[in-house]
Amino acid sequence: MTLNVFFYLALAAWRLASLVANEEGPWQMFKRLRQRAEQWCNEYRFCRELGLYDLFACEWCNSIWIGAGLTILYLWIGGAILYLVLPLALSTVAIIIKYIVQLLQTAQQILDNNKPRG
Repeated sequence: MTLNVFFYLALAAWRLASLVANEEGPWQMFKRLRQRAEQWCNEYRFCRELGLYDLFACEWCNSIWIGAGLTILYLWIGGAILYLVLPLALSTVAIIIKYIVQLLQTAQQILDNNKPRG
């Protein structure tokens, strides 16, 4: 695996983990998935005891399984996986850029508010 492929897979894994754990998604599919998982874990004791709901609600937890799935997929289909993960990786980069711009805007506002008036 090249460093580029690793980087794309890592960005895609984070995006998928974030989608599953934190976002509603298109047609609220991820929100419904979390709700269904919570209902299932409330209904079945083994699910509660094993903490299986965390696989959906915890970004840190589900990223391990998503990373494993992407690794298996990479081993199975090789470089063709880039066609699947590139949109997710690009989405991650767009989100990172958004946060950097927000951080810079906040820093600029703080600096502007702390300038001596003269």
